[in-house]
Amino acid sequence: MSLAADLPADLGYRHRVVVLLPAVALAYFMLIWPLIYARQYIPADLATGAVVAPAAPILNRLVFPVLAALAMALMVAERRRLGRFDLFGGLLVAGFLGYLGLTAAWSLVPGTTLSRLSLHLLLLISLAPAVLLAERLDDILKPMVWVAMAVLVVNVLSIAVIPSSRIGFPGIYSHKNTLGANAVIAGLFALYAVSRADHRMRLAGFVALPFTVLLLYLSQSKTSLGLLVLAPLAAVVAALARRYLRIALPILMVVLTVPAIFLLGGGVPGFDFRDLSMIISGDTTFTGRSELWTFALAHIAEKPWTGWGFQSFWGIGPASPAARMTDSFIGVAPHAHNGYLDMLLQGGGVALALFLSILLMIAWWIDKVADRDGPAGAFLAAVLFYILWQNLLETDWLQGMTPLNTLLLLLMVAAIARRNGRLLT
Repeated sequence: MSLAADLPADLGYRHRVVVLLPAVALAYFMLIWPLIYARQYIPADLATGAVVAPAAPILNRLVFPVLAALAMALMVAERRRLGRFDLFGGLLVAGFLGYLGLTAAWSLVPGTTLSRLSLHLLLLISLAPAVLLAERLDDILKPMVWVAMAVLVVNVLSIAVIPSSRIGFPGIYSHKNTLGANAVIAGLFALYAVSRADHRMRLAGFVALPFTVLLLYLSQSKTSLGLLVLAPLAAVVAALARRYLRIALPILMVVLTVPAIFLLGGGVPGFDFRDLSMIISGDTTFTGRSELWTFALAHIAEKPWTGWGFQSFWGIGPASPAARMTDSFIGVAPHAHNGYLDMLLQGGGVALALFLSILLMIAWWIDKVADRDGPAGAFLAAVLFYILWQNLLETDWLQGMTPLNTLLLLLMVAAIARRNGRLLT
């Protein structure tokens, strides 16, 4: 089935190509890269012990310059039809990314900071023209739905040829948690497909949902399964609060964060994060993460405002303070397994404040989308909730070139895009 078949027939071919670029990026991370590399790429992981991850493959450094160059060429060709970015939002995003680049001045390994940031910038450039040229948000999301469906099909077929590991079925990926995370993303797109008027998409969505649950069950990713349930439910609650109570999503996020911190911080006698950990993972340390978090917090305290440099703390060899911890998993950990702590660790309070401001801006945009298209708004809210909660136990945002990072960057540029003087909805 052609992805382009879902786009309006009266659009020029350049427009039809440019809105497929986010789907191409998603397909690369969820299908192409794993099928080529994943079986030989074993990352360090808490559940399986300390395994040193090899350097990222050269394919990333070939694919994203090509995609970015194609995106820029298409923007030049379609320059008369381009939308624009909101000034305040554009300055906020530019300031955040510029600050991450500035951290190279005090980074432990400046070259690593700049090279890794450059890949994220290339991905951002690849995604930007889609939101600047799309007539509707649906034009971008529909092709991504079909990519998600293909991901489920390939992983279900892989059951016949890929054995399960001791800790769960990995699918076409290097680890069962990666399958769990990608299955959640596919499941959220399936829910979006069910909400559309297109009968083909609705049927595909209904068929995809049981396959999503099957893969989550085989992967034994209990956290991912829980998030697949909780994120859409939270999105529905947010949509109802917006419709009937007129509570905006950014306000709801802030209001709910305060009691969550109070609860997990031990504000309720007899209950804190250790009790939640026992419920989720069966132990009181979130599968050993608490040791990592204690180590990360100690080093955040050393540079609380500026951080140690973007992606210049973990996985950089002997220059890293973590490398001295040779007697524990900390010495080879790929990250702190908490996106919020890693943002503080890499960019300090300045980076975290800017990033949280961007997340609130995204939530404000999602509110506007929900006013015009309730199901689309609920889907985007579910994606945002999943990103926020996934990063409590993992580090995904701006950590590596991943599907979740692609969705985050897409939300980021879509939130500040203007088409014919209005937000992209």
